[in-house]
Order: sequence, then structure tokens, then C-alpha cells
Amino acid sequence: MAAKRLSQKVLDLAGKFVAGQDGAWEHADWELFAEEAAALGFELTDESRRNLGNILEAAKYFHCLPPLKKARRGKAKPAP
Repeated sequence: MAAKRLSQKVLDLAGKFVAGQDGAWEHADWELFAEEAAALGFELTDESRRNLGNILEAAKYFHCLPPLKKARRGKAKPAP
């Protein structure tokens, strides 16, 4: 199996963070996440922080979406 790329590692970490925090976190949690992400192998700059924040916010959006109701099986009735 090929080694994971940095992007995959960061996305995995973000997904685990958002799920573990159930979509809500404090600034101190964010700082710890940013440091843990940087430990994967990149410099923690203003730009990388901004992008990490965007990744977390996107993951939070999907984490907090309500589940879709499943469509009923069978033929749909035609509109009158």
C-alpha cells in the first residue's frame, strides 16, 4: 500500500478532530489541532493556519448536516 500523502493525513486528522469534538471546539482546541497538524510535516504559517481552519469549517458543515430521509420504495404516484 502506498504511503499517505500529506493532504490525506491532514484530512484524516481534521475528520477525527471534528468528529471527536462533535462539531464544536474552543480556541485552545484549535491551537492544539494546528500544532498536531503541523507535526505531520509542514510549516505553520498564517496561510497554512487559514487553510486548516477552512478544512475544519468544511468538515464541521458536513458533520452537522441532518441525515436525509430515505425515499420510500415503489413507484411514485404521478402528479395530478
